[in-house]
Amino acid sequence: MIAADAMPWATSSLYWKRQELDRSSASSASAYVLARMRGDILSAYFRPGAKLYLKILMARYATSVAPVREALAVLSGAGLVISESQRGFRVAPASRADLIDVAALRMQLEVTALQLSIERGGLAWVEGICSVYEGFSHLSQKAGQHTPISDVWESYHREFHFSLIAACGSPTLLNFCSQLHDRFDRYRRLTLPYGSYMAGTAGDHEEIKDAAIRRDTRRAVALIRQHIQSITDIVLERYDADEGYGSCLRERGATTP
Repeated sequence: MIAADAMPWATSSLYWKRQELDRSSASSASAYVLARMRGDILSAYFRPGAKLYLKILMARYATSVAPVREALAVLSGAGLVISESQRGFRVAPASRADLIDVAALRMQLEVTALQLSIERGGLAWVEGICSVYEGFSHLSQKAGQHTPISDVWESYHREFHFSLIAACGSPTLLNFCSQLHDRFDRYRRLTLPYGSYMAGTAGDHEEIKDAAIRRDTRRAVALIRQHIQSITDIVLERYDADEGYGSCLRERGATTP
């Protein structure tokens, strides 16, 4: 099996669909380890810059070395892991400059994909957006709620954003959007672990949905730009106030293998 075949963004147009991280339902050991390791990095279980030791990873995922090496190789290509010559692997570091770069490129590509989807999307695209939003809206946290954002919410949130651009017609564009979305979300999850931090930005999903299905391209583009920029600004403010991610990581109980 090719490691990339297990990656949600590398295989099919349904790569953003929610999937249970269950060993029994995974297509292979490689797919299971890849999904688990990706989740551990995005959730900051493994903190930025942490050394990823093979023996620890093998024990955590109860697997052999081959699936672990495959997962590390694929995540290196996705920008979540750094391969160091003769020194193994580390979680990709986090920095203010990288966040700004990732956010700018995510905005540019996601806007392009949204414009194309509005132009090309048919009834199935509209129905898909509405279906995903219905499930997502039931899980959306109330403004000001100071409780952890759940993994289920994260999954629905990701699926909603990708349902908007699903009809763009370019697997390559979706591939890049997916990688940038993951890298951007890691910063958001590093600094905004609670619903209260999302109070000002999580309420605009319905407006984005409505503009997209009305095919109001100008409105939809303006809203998605504002959405991404607002989260970027909040993350940067939190980062600057903390002089990095130290206290945020302690809140989340992030691990250094």
